Amino acid sequence: MNLILILFAVAIISWLVLGGIFLAYPTVQRIKEHEDEIGFFMKIPVYVWLVIGLTADFGFNATWGTFIFREIPREMTFTARLQRHWRGNDAKQKKRAEKWVKYVNLVDPGHV
Repeated sequence: MNLILILFAVAIISWLVLGGIFLAYPTVQRIKEHEDEIGFFMKIPVYVWLVIGLTADFGFNATWGTFIFREIPREMTFTARLQRHWRGNDAKQKKRAEKWVKYVNLVDPGHV
């Protein structure tokens, strides 16, 4: 029972953190375009959120990704899993990935 509660908490926290990062991603891309103009201390929060985002991505992939694709993850990140299914031959998995690929590519065209 405790394991189920822990997995549920990881799923909810990962969803919320990734949602916020998903919306902030265009800002990070703009910062990267002007990286030489931004001082080291301004980059620190970006790198902190990058680490938090990767951790949330791992958690999202392990929980929601497992639910969405009905399989144990082979990859560390949800994007890598999306890429595998989107480029693969399994029509069911491609259909499951379609909506998520659309969301990711809205924020970062060509990401998947």
